[in-house]
Amino acid sequence: MPAVSKAQQRFFGMVRATQKGEMETPSPEVAKAASSMSKSDVKKFAKTKHDKLPEKKVEEGFKTDILTDRKYAKRVADKAKENKERDARMKYGKSYKKFTSDADKAKSRLRPGEVKRYDKESGKWVSNKD
Repeated sequence: MPAVSKAQQRFFGMVRATQKGEMETPSPEVAKAASSMSKSDVKKFAKTKHDKLPEKKVEEGFKTDILTDRKYAKRVADKAKENKERDARMKYGKSYKKFTSDADKAKSRLRPGEVKRYDKESGKWVSNKD
């Protein structure tokens, strides 16, 4: 895992110095990287020769036409819809509609030992558990 730019190599040099205790008061980014990465990985990045490396790696955008973008956007939307359906199934069982109808039915069911009778004075059904 060699570094891909001079800036990355210098950064990992600072991380390595922090891990070895040679650098005092590192920046928050350096301190976070030093605590989260293994010493061997940091060493591989830091020891990279940077003679032929660019100063900073620049991402080159890829050229696409509008048709490809539309296809990609449709595929992303379809995947999102599929994931949403899968999440609903995993959360509520087979389907959300069935889950909500079962929940509504459960509210009207009697609890064990419960008896409901109609009270003429109030005009409502009254439970012996209330």
